[in-house]
Amino acid sequence: MGQVAITYKVMGKDGDTDIEAVASEIRDFADEVFDIQAVDLKPLAFGLRFIQLHVVMDDGEGLVDQFESKVRDLSDVGEVEVLEMGLL
Repeated sequence: MGQVAITYKVMGKDGDTDIEAVASEIRDFADEVFDIQAVDLKPLAFGLRFIQLHVVMDDGEGLVDQFESKVRDLSDVGEVEVLEMGLL
């Protein structure tokens, strides 16, 4: 089985969201299945920031959906968008 590398853009629920706290929660998802390689805060506009997240995982059935679901289930996450995806 191969591996897949995915870069996500994660937005906060609103402008008052503590994006650093959300980034910290996402870092806690790292385990033997989800290799979170980078969690960076990037400027968007008007003082807003988003999380750019790079994760590597096995190309197993349902793993990508499982990871995205974990991120979306965080209370302060508004939008999750895939920026890049590729096989390793």
